[in-house]
Amino acid sequence: MGLFSLLLLIMLPEQVKLPAYDSGAPSPRILPSFALIGMLISSVILIFQSLVLKKEKIYEFDMKYELPAIIVIAMLCVFTALIINVGYVAAAFIVFPIMLFYAGERKPFAYILTLVAAIAIFYMFRSVLNISLPAFPGFGG
Repeated sequence: MGLFSLLLLIMLPEQVKLPAYDSGAPSPRILPSFALIGMLISSVILIFQSLVLKKEKIYEFDMKYELPAIIVIAMLCVFTALIINVGYVAAAFIVFPIMLFYAGERKPFAYILTLVAAIAIFYMFRSVLNISLPAFPGFGG
């Protein structure tokens, strides 16, 4: 994974072109660069842990313990499909409360905070980063 992220970092300038003029918005390379640098750092740490530190016990796949993670991944896939069809805010309003309920959260403040954060993230991307997320019809975008 480390070599893969390093290769992608090298290829990034060729694959993600800079705009012809400076609009004041962050470079289109900034988010992919952060993700790839994070992958590279994580890979180096994992290699160090596996080579230098003692070996960990190998665990077998047990569906009983893995099912919650599989359900969360499936819900994130639904979130992705909903973003495309109904917009980011509506998808967040649908999926995130379901995920909180599934995780066992019952306090209303957590639900309110999650929904307010979804709206804040939408407007941060739109206003600060000048990146338009798919919007709910009539909600701006």
